[in-house]
Amino acid sequence: MSHQPTQTAGCAPGSSREGVEPMRFLETAIITVTILLFLSIAALGFFWGGVASTMVFKGSPVMEGTRPDAPAVGDTALNAQESGAAAKAPAKAPAAKVVSAAAGEKVFKKCKACHAIAPDGKHKTGPSLWNVVGRDVASAEGFAYSDAMVAHGGSWTVDALRPYLHNPKKAIPGNKMSFAGVKSDDDVSNLIAFLGSKADTPQDVVALGLSDSVVEVAANDEATEEEDEVVEIEPVPYPEGVTYANAPQPTAEQQAAAKAKAAEIEKQIAAGMDYQRARYHPLHFSPNIENASNEECLACHKDILDHKPRSESIAGVPVNATLAWYQTLDTYTGPQDTFHYRHLESDFAKEVMNLECTFCHKGNDPREETPDMLPTRDAFQAAATPEFTLRKMVNPSTTCLRCHGQFPYEVMDLEGPWHEIRADMEYPEAPNGCLSCHAESFRTMRHQVSYLNSANIEKLAREGSSDTCYGCHGGRVWYRIAYPFPRHPWPDMDTEVPEWAVDRPTQSDPEYALPAAE
Repeated sequence: MSHQPTQTAGCAPGSSREGVEPMRFLETAIITVTILLFLSIAALGFFWGGVASTMVFKGSPVMEGTRPDAPAVGDTALNAQESGAAAKAPAKAPAAKVVSAAAGEKVFKKCKACHAIAPDGKHKTGPSLWNVVGRDVASAEGFAYSDAMVAHGGSWTVDALRPYLHNPKKAIPGNKMSFAGVKSDDDVSNLIAFLGSKADTPQDVVALGLSDSVVEVAANDEATEEEDEVVEIEPVPYPEGVTYANAPQPTAEQQAAAKAKAAEIEKQIAAGMDYQRARYHPLHFSPNIENASNEECLACHKDILDHKPRSESIAGVPVNATLAWYQTLDTYTGPQDTFHYRHLESDFAKEVMNLECTFCHKGNDPREETPDMLPTRDAFQAAATPEFTLRKMVNPSTTCLRCHGQFPYEVMDLEGPWHEIRADMEYPEAPNGCLSCHAESFRTMRHQVSYLNSANIEKLAREGSSDTCYGCHGGRVWYRIAYPFPRHPWPDMDTEVPEWAVDRPTQSDPEYALPAAE
């Protein structure tokens, strides 16, 4: 239906137009206000949106003031001033090194093997060091000094002690002290401080001129430092001009020949070799026995390596409850092993030894095993248990005792058996106290024989504990006597022969001599 304007009854045409005009004005005003209101709201929206985006991307004034990487503008000059002041400030001087007798006491452990430092003035291998600082050289009463030391003269001032402790042989050539020297300057200073404190009139580090002040090191601080410290074994020098070599190993041709001979024996066993034929086999007699290889011996006697000890004794005592002394050493690891396995097959044995079966077993004459064959006895009259047997002809005096003799600590000027005194002569950086004396001097060079690996022994002794040495030299003692080892000459060896060594040979048994170097 179309909208047509109408005239109300009773109204004239002029009065109708006057009513319409106000309505249009009102309508226009409302529309205008609505548009303005909408535009205002839109403008406010854009405004606050801009503020929000500014805060997100640039940070509000409050946030900016608290950001560590955006200092306030007013602080810039102050920071610049502080930076300039820091740049102009002198660098801190390094902390002065502390010299103390307490630290020197640790260094003195290197010296304890040969020197006492007690008021009684008792000498050991070296002279007593009580009152040594300031004392005349070679003046300790009752000690036999070397000619070089006597001729040196002077007194043991700090300036004289320092080069001597660094390198005794260089400072006083020809003197008898075998110690290689203290290499660290700090250790030398601390050692002199300790020596100065051991006197009838002690001198501190200030009196000795080693420091401007006495600094006491707290025990707990020292303990903490030691706990954090990584222990490095101090290098031990080798004797000058001495070369160590392991025993030569069989050549490929020798190994092939030994295997062929062993294979021939195995064929004879397979063909039916009875006990009597085995006893009288030519391998058991000279000259074959002198050249027999382990392969040939073990063709019959392989059970000596396969056999294992009981897990407990017949009385029921577990093996781990009956450890021998040598089984407590570093060089003995794992479960108990048999005698032959320890000497031929164990890791340590293979590293330090080059033993053949014939080192101990020199061959035998079966006739010497049979008491029936005595000139004074009729045949077949021997007792069920023979009175004697020389089977396999093992002579401990010429085999076992070469390594397993008594530890002659009296001869070595030590205060007691090694396992009793070693704690006073060893520390983490020097775990092998034997090398305090036997690194460069007091050596017989007896390791350089065909049944030992001399180079490996020297290496292990320097890298490990004294168990490497003591394991043989007293740690596994079987006899109450010490083996009369040959006294091979060593560098700077004293020409005077001590009383206990007067009859000693000066060369190893020719049977075990190493081949001459080509």
